[in-house]
Amino acid sequence: MRGEPTPAWDSGNITIWEEYINVALVVANSLVLLITSVVGVAANIFVILAVYHQKSLQTSINALVVNLAVIDSLRCVIDCPILLIIIMTVYQREAVDDLICDTQMASFSFSCCIQLLTLACISAERYQAIAQPFKASQRKRRIMVLIPLTWSLAILVAVFCLIFFKDSPVYVRCQGSQRGTMLSYDTIGVYMLLPLWAACFTIIIGFYARIFALLRSHNRKIFDEAKNVNGEEAQAVASLDQVSSPPPVTSNEAIKQPVETKIFQDLEILSVSVACITSLSDPITYAAVNPQFRSEFYKMRSWIKSRFNKK
Repeated sequence: MRGEPTPAWDSGNITIWEEYINVALVVANSLVLLITSVVGVAANIFVILAVYHQKSLQTSINALVVNLAVIDSLRCVIDCPILLIIIMTVYQREAVDDLICDTQMASFSFSCCIQLLTLACISAERYQAIAQPFKASQRKRRIMVLIPLTWSLAILVAVFCLIFFKDSPVYVRCQGSQRGTMLSYDTIGVYMLLPLWAACFTIIIGFYARIFALLRSHNRKIFDEAKNVNGEEAQAVASLDQVSSPPPVTSNEAIKQPVETKIFQDLEILSVSVACITSLSDPITYAAVNPQFRSEFYKMRSWIKSRFNKK
């Protein structure tokens, strides 16, 4: 039997295992993106409706929260479906239209930038609400400037990235390019998103650290004096009840060391999919830590259940 051919399953053993890994990564990406898209849209709409229906939630700071909910909703509606289309198309070995690749590049960089900037603004305004609780008019004026400013900066960043940084992990796979043939790789992550994330993360941590320091200082004064706080202190402490913990800040780009294998490129794309989960985690955080949001969510949930029960 010298001339007997090698069995197909034996000669293609490595290819089969690679195919199994590819299928597993496609399934993982699909689940993450589908769950984030569907649940994220519903959760962020709940945040917007809660502020709309509950007058006590209609504050200057919650205007930024609503702005973040709008951004997260757009990410669930645009980023997640486009990324899913790219993943499925690439897996089927079909060409992806250039317009889809460019749209994903612009949309992802825009959403990452505006999400980080908005989170930084929320932390700064929460600190101001505690440190200077009586300057509400100044906060309103600042927020009226901050919201359009963050959108304008994010648009500029998206245009800049689309022109100069077309080498992100998703864009490379979308175009069917190989790392070895490229002069640069993931410059958008190294030179744009990573520094922006580091700066915003530092700002957020700094302001929340100052908030907790103020809270500890107020508690120490109350304990030492052993008497009722005056009207000014009571109002400042009352404003603390509306301060929620900072939404989890997740890196919007996982920077990987260049590895010339398809599997590692797929893992990089999976990291981009996981980064989109922040659009789902933000509204869940508001519901978990803010009593006013939580009670309003319960009311809306009861209303929805009653509507379905009538049917």
